[in-house]
Amino acid sequence: MSLLGPMDEQLNHQTSQPFRVPGTTDHRFYDRHWFEAISSDGEVMMLAGMGTYKNMGVADGFMVVQRARQQKNVRVSRMLENDMRASVGPLSIDVLEPYEHLRVSLEPGDYPIAAELEWRSVYPVYLEAPHYTFNDGRVVQDTNRYDQIGSWSGWLEVDGERFEARDWWGVRDHSWGVRPDVGGFEPANGRRRETLLWLWTFATTDELCVHFQLREDASGNVKHFDGEVFYPASDGRPSMRIARVDHQIEFIPGTRDWTRLHYDLVLEDGSVLGMDAEALQSAWAYRGTGYENGYEDSKGVGVVRGDLIEHDVVDLSIPGKVTRQGAPYFPGHREQPARVTIDGRIGFGHLPVMSSGYIERYNLGRK
Repeated sequence: MSLLGPMDEQLNHQTSQPFRVPGTTDHRFYDRHWFEAISSDGEVMMLAGMGTYKNMGVADGFMVVQRARQQKNVRVSRMLENDMRASVGPLSIDVLEPYEHLRVSLEPGDYPIAAELEWRSVYPVYLEAPHYTFNDGRVVQDTNRYDQIGSWSGWLEVDGERFEARDWWGVRDHSWGVRPDVGGFEPANGRRRETLLWLWTFATTDELCVHFQLREDASGNVKHFDGEVFYPASDGRPSMRIARVDHQIEFIPGTRDWTRLHYDLVLEDGSVLGMDAEALQSAWAYRGTGYENGYEDSKGVGVVRGDLIEHDVVDLSIPGKVTRQGAPYFPGHREQPARVTIDGRIGFGHLPVMSSGYIERYNLGRK
């Protein structure tokens, strides 16, 4: 079978190989879109994503919707062909105008959700600082990612009820490279468990946009930081780097999910921007999307499954707990949509707070 596809007609090759062949033989190489939408009243939220895993010969994706603390999940997978099209079964992602206009669709089927949503940018894309981790003699992660704030229009159906999307809040990212937990197997070395706190924020009001990413070790030492405040083009103010973030986080007792938090964003000019956030509904249960040993076979993303569509529902009604069909369901990866107040202005945000180790070190009152 020829490795040539439509992308090979473009003058954008990065190696001597066709586009179908990545520049590394690491089986974990991936390339992925990710999207979130929050309705104007915060009552309906959507996640969608799609990834290709060239060295595994697989494309897979998901769309999940949260309403009334019920998360409806649809997961799809197929063998990766040389056309490299961004569609898997009923799920498709179309880049109509790069960085400006995209479409995410899930055709109706024998599952509880469907959608036809169009994304339009509100702020330019932001390229994060590179992510590189080397542990125990091997590369654990080597990725790049850009992020962008936008708005959604179109429709979303849940259990036959249609919701019209008009200027819903949204955030998206596109990441690629090498990361753990791809293809259903991972080398044992490099998996050393470390105590850490990882904060990621993309939040907006009608006046500004805040993005930062912070990783701290058990002693509060900063291991990675990247952050900036943006203003609308019509405002005329230049963006400003964030020098430091001080944090107070209120967790649900006995869990790693938060209910409220406060961040002081210390800007490069010495001024401080205060941000408060309140969790909307529940943190997403990412195992439902296929991450973290997701899918019914418990093997996670990038696994050869042929053509597959599967769906389920997880219950998030008990704060900090997740169940499926009445049984405990253990997603380690939780990311929290939120209502935010920044400098007195109200808006929305996507504010994951991830931790491993001694979470009490990061409880309410710690800065």
